[in-house]
Amino acid sequence: MLKQFAGLTSPKTKSLKLLYSLIRKLGPVRISTLTELTGYKHVTCTRLLDELVQEGLIYDSGMGESSGGRKPLMYAIKPDTYYLIGVEITSLFTTVLLLDLKLDIIDIEKLRMDSQCTGRYTLNYVTQCVDKLLGKHKIPREKLLGIGIGVLDSIDPEMGVIIHPHLFSAGGWDNLNIVDYLQQKNITYVCLDNGTNLAALAEYRKNYWKETDNLVFVSSDMGIRCGTILQGKLVTNKMEMDDAFGHMVVDLHGRRCSCGSYGCLQAYSSLPAIRDEVVRRMKRGNGSTLLDSVKDIEEIDFHHILNALEKEDSLCLEVVKDAAFYFGIGLSNLIFLLRPDIVVCGGTLVPKPLFYEVVSETAKNRLMHYPKSRVHIIKSTAAYNIVAQGAGCMVLDYFTEEKLS
Repeated sequence: MLKQFAGLTSPKTKSLKLLYSLIRKLGPVRISTLTELTGYKHVTCTRLLDELVQEGLIYDSGMGESSGGRKPLMYAIKPDTYYLIGVEITSLFTTVLLLDLKLDIIDIEKLRMDSQCTGRYTLNYVTQCVDKLLGKHKIPREKLLGIGIGVLDSIDPEMGVIIHPHLFSAGGWDNLNIVDYLQQKNITYVCLDNGTNLAALAEYRKNYWKETDNLVFVSSDMGIRCGTILQGKLVTNKMEMDDAFGHMVVDLHGRRCSCGSYGCLQAYSSLPAIRDEVVRRMKRGNGSTLLDSVKDIEEIDFHHILNALEKEDSLCLEVVKDAAFYFGIGLSNLIFLLRPDIVVCGGTLVPKPLFYEVVSETAKNRLMHYPKSRVHIIKSTAAYNIVAQGAGCMVLDYFTEEKLS
């Protein structure tokens, strides 16, 4: 039945869809709460809920507190009625997740992106993972709702392509319609969106839906980006400004950015900026364990630096600490502008030593001027997988949430 919720539907199906959406958000939830939120009569709501139960979409969780009489029904969605595939494609890794309807991760496949990972090679890998994951967990094809793709690069969602895929070490991405290619290979619904927006969506839907309607997700990877939830809605635009946070100026007389301006956050806190600063300092004679990994300093790449951070290399830690300080300055500026209740920090650098701690401390110190501010700065609970979880969430939203007009 869930697949019937998409597109033009009858009034009854719209009612079923609304109830499912509310149970997905609030569950376990009582029927009295649902009647209050929908305005449906108790008998009507009961009949519709019974239909959702019979279809296997919801169930009585048995978690209701009794006040002395009969224990109340508490409805929750049944997470294994259908399944989702969430994919994140970056120049570092491609991640493929098998998810249930609560966005819990059932299984993971990862591909380290190198010179052989052309566009078609990578999408074929995704298709192979879909077959492998469904087969491994004995999930029939008809139980797959669809495949969501998140890309940390500028995209044209209507054309299904990456606009400037220059960061990929292998070619074959120009004008490759990712959506069409995967639809033909997998015969299922496929959608594509900006990865940072999807990370914000996943954090909101999975962890904070009941707590707030105002959340910001920030990420430091190859680029500096943010995704915003305001009044419960994902903020999107068609202005190609998904990386605007990275071009917030934090030092007017600072480093030259790739955009041509000076002092952009991108020039201090992104992985390319960190790599360039590490190389620059090593050329000036600063010691580092990185010399054990490469023959030529110019051969140092992001993977080398990430590994060195795990080994607590002093040079890399110092550079990352500086990068985190500037990120914290930019984050506090963003908080001043958007005034979210919750900020979630994600991206490749967050789980590494120092970065999140310095970012959080720097931003909070600048917010002390506003003592009544209660913004919470939180580390993402799934820093390496949150974009792919959001991609799966995008598929589920397509079937269960009303589209914005």
